[in-house]
Amino acid sequence: TIDPEPGPGFDSYPLPATGERFPIADPALPPRLAPRPADDADYLKAMFEGIAAIEALGYDRLAELGAPTLISVRSVGGGAANPAWTAIRRRRLGVDFLPALSDEAAAGTARLALMGASRAGLL
Repeated sequence: TIDPEPGPGFDSYPLPATGERFPIADPALPPRLAPRPADDADYLKAMFEGIAAIEALGYDRLAELGAPTLISVRSVGGGAANPAWTAIRRRRLGVDFLPALSDEAAAGTARLALMGASRAGLL
């Protein structure tokens, strides 16, 4: 099992290859995947931590560009059912994780489009 609390530092930046576009525009940015912890659970936790850090950087960058500050997250899919992954994300993002209103990704996308259309006075 994975303990979602912070542990020995493993500063991962899990990219599939060199180069990143968002949240850091750097075509030469290398992945940080080493040194690899010997224990597979520790390695998976390090990947979770790295992905959560990238997610936080993404939300920070969106706010810098004028998007509203993140106040809560709703997640669906297999990862959302993983309590360790959810706890790591919650800790890293520092916002409430609310239950999803639907487990269909299209429903969330439609809800966002409806909110945008409403705010733009299109409805």
